[in-house]
Amino acid sequence: MYKIKYLDIFASEIAEFLGLKLIGKDFVVKYPSSVNNFGNKAFLYLSENDTIPEKKIKRHKDVLILTAKKLSSKHDGLSYIIVDNPRVKFINVLNEFFVEYDSVVISPSAKIDANARIGYGVSIGENTVIGPEVIIGNNSRIMNNVVITGRVRIGNNCFIKHNSTIGSTGYDFELDEDGKLIHFPHVGKISIGDNVWIGANTCIESSAIDDTVIEDNVKIDDLVQIGSNCVVKKGTMITAGAIISRQVVIGRHCLIAPNASIRDSVLIGNKVTIGIGAVVIRDLKDKGVYAGNPARLLRKRKEEQQSHDKK
Repeated sequence: MYKIKYLDIFASEIAEFLGLKLIGKDFVVKYPSSVNNFGNKAFLYLSENDTIPEKKIKRHKDVLILTAKKLSSKHDGLSYIIVDNPRVKFINVLNEFFVEYDSVVISPSAKIDANARIGYGVSIGENTVIGPEVIIGNNSRIMNNVVITGRVRIGNNCFIKHNSTIGSTGYDFELDEDGKLIHFPHVGKISIGDNVWIGANTCIESSAIDDTVIEDNVKIDDLVQIGSNCVVKKGTMITAGAIISRQVVIGRHCLIAPNASIRDSVLIGNKVTIGIGAVVIRDLKDKGVYAGNPARLLRKRKEEQQSHDKK
């Protein structure tokens, strides 16, 4: 997945990459760290409520910090860069200087049907199964023991973690005249956009007739169930353990918290936050924060929560 790059990077190079001024002396930065475990030549960031452990700073030399405001500490070994949103800038620097993906490899143990269409720069892990009607875009990475079957199209730059299943038939039964449960055949497609993250042990079911759709830039955590005929619109985040029943539509830039459950055929508006363990049984309007069982409106989403919601 990711590997650390061991390079000698000067603090001034990081400041130049960010287009900002380095405050303090220049030195070689050796590794990224957290505010709790840094040592000599570390690189870290301060969140809004973080404080610098003064005693620890005194014991170490050459520490580079990304911070949203000027620091009061005057230690010789401390340099810093003032940035908007230190965590985001820290991630940008990590990706530029400190980490890289593993090599692009298609494992010999992967079972890829000859009719599947695989783009360039795609990695496929051990024991992964790719069916004949699957299309995978460029530079996507699929980890070990993933199963992708049926009529599935996956976009560019996607990341699919271990043990996930995409294209399993949906759980859709009806009672016939004799009281026997019969299964609705699922013959639809799954369409997954670009830059989508799908967590480990996640299941995305194929549609009955209409498409199951995951739009661009959706991020799905581990252990998530997405039922057939669902639509998840761009920029939405679904966190661990969420259950999305069939025919649910989730709007743009929503946040579904851990272990939330959404019943079938519910419509979720844009920029909605659903709290931990919430049970959604009816449609939810735009820009609300909802929680509870059944989920109820707590408040409108704050504007700062929506700052990333660019159309």
